[in-house]
Amino acid sequence: MSPRDEDKREESRGKLRDAKMNEHESMRELLALAAAGALDEDEQRKLGRHLAECSACSAELDAWRGLAASLKRLPTPQAPSMLVERTRSRVALELAAIAERRKSYWVMAFLVLFSWTVTLVTWPVVRLLSGGVLSWLDLGFNQTWFGLAGYTALGWVTAGVAGAVLSLKRRREGRFA
Repeated sequence: MSPRDEDKREESRGKLRDAKMNEHESMRELLALAAAGALDEDEQRKLGRHLAECSACSAELDAWRGLAASLKRLPTPQAPSMLVERTRSRVALELAAIAERRKSYWVMAFLVLFSWTVTLVTWPVVRLLSGGVLSWLDLGFNQTWFGLAGYTALGWVTAGVAGAVLSLKRRREGRFA
């Protein structure tokens, strides 16, 4: 056999040995999970085959099982009832505040859209009642457009004030409730 063939054979033995070591290490990582009963069926089967061949891992699994049994005998810590109640009430308050903010957001969005709609729908009525129907034919930037801008601003300010008043009223009601 040539030295080159010997080198290839030795290299393949080394790869096989490395693969077995990697498999062994991956099985060792599963031992603690096996002791806790946290493996699925496939992992449990693979580990069972490995344990049949490896006494070191069997001994280590027994040690892990002893540790798990000792931990199960320890008393489970219980939080004081006042702490639990206080935490629950804070969570409930926080959830209520989040719901209130979400609702306020939607109310403000509705008010803005409502004011735009009211402004755009009522402007032709205002112009008709004020006798400015013929000014629609003149598309230049004249008094009609200034009037529309002022009317729009007035509608938006009115909606903003209404939203602020509603928000303050809700906050006061929330404090006294």
